[in-house]
Amino acid sequence: MSRIPVLIAFVLVLIVASALPVWAGDPVDAALAYLASQQQADGGFTGGYGGGSDLGLTCDVILAVAAGGRDVGAWVSGSGRSPLDYLHAQVARGAVGESGMKAKVALALLASGQDPTAFAGHDLIAELEAGYDWVTGRYGGNVFDQALAMVALFNAGRWIPDQAAQYLLDKQCADGAWALFGDTAAGAGDTNTTALVIQALLATGHRDEIGEGFDYLRRVQNTDGGFPYQNPSAYGTQTDANSTAYVYQALLAAGAPLGEWMPGVTDPLGALVALHDPASGAFFWQAAVSTPNVLATAQAIPAVAGYTFVHLPRVDTVGVPSESREPEGRGAADAAGAPEVALLSESGGVDALPVCLMGLGVAALAAGLAGRADGCAIGRT
Repeated sequence: MSRIPVLIAFVLVLIVASALPVWAGDPVDAALAYLASQQQADGGFTGGYGGGSDLGLTCDVILAVAAGGRDVGAWVSGSGRSPLDYLHAQVARGAVGESGMKAKVALALLASGQDPTAFAGHDLIAELEAGYDWVTGRYGGNVFDQALAMVALFNAGRWIPDQAAQYLLDKQCADGAWALFGDTAAGAGDTNTTALVIQALLATGHRDEIGEGFDYLRRVQNTDGGFPYQNPSAYGTQTDANSTAYVYQALLAAGAPLGEWMPGVTDPLGALVALHDPASGAFFWQAAVSTPNVLATAQAIPAVAGYTFVHLPRVDTVGVPSESREPEGRGAADAAGAPEVALLSESGGVDALPVCLMGLGVAALAAGLAGRADGCAIGRT
């Protein structure tokens, strides 16, 4: 009889110990808190280059906020501006001209519950479609922009001409990769463009044509499970958060077994989380560059949370952008504590739900063992 309490205590320690990494070390929550602290007065975000908020980076942050289940409209700066207010101002003044940026803004709007067909006096989806060249199959811009346009249209529920996918297939490099500016020579490709093109092709039903792209990614994967921008490269081949996040999203979108992408002791998700800095909450770009990085953090969050460019997070936004909205007197740091929505546990992302289930299991186990000790009848499965 005296062994029962000891057994219960032992099992409790094991269960709680296994649950703690999921509950206490959630990199998504910490990374969102870091991003909130970096918000600019105009509601946007900057990487520190050139001064002022950056439109593309702000879109990345909006995708990250939505992936964390937050209402981006509630992320209000000390000047009373949200990231959506910043987007509204940029779109209204005609600063969103290129196809790739139109697509990126559209993706950010879709993820935050906004309508990209009626935003700041623009229909960004119609503008994307109007820029399509029926002869070449291009939406304009480079190969990366082409893929962005396609995933934006896919998420908006629009038809994508098959010639657009054929344009991407025709731009595949000799070694299976895709290059930013369409060079098809072996060695010209990069992991970021390749990963996004794979997702665009998956979205348009071209799964059978992406095998060589994955072969390329496998060849350039580092032994830590992560990915560099290119390999070989004159700029180094260390694992970086941005590239690893993009490739991991491509693997998720394709349903690739992560066990087959573990060259050493960890897979791409493990390599990505290893770049998270618990002290600041941010992600490092590379392990060797141990400084918090806004862009790396923004692009890592959706991947860690289990979202891809063909499966966007969708969070309804309460705070609607308005040029006449009065400052609400709340800082973005307050918004970081906004209520969460459940993340997709099947996607491999971080989820707090197992902790709750653990607690129920602990209670049930304790009650069951106590009942057995008292000689009570316990049902068996």
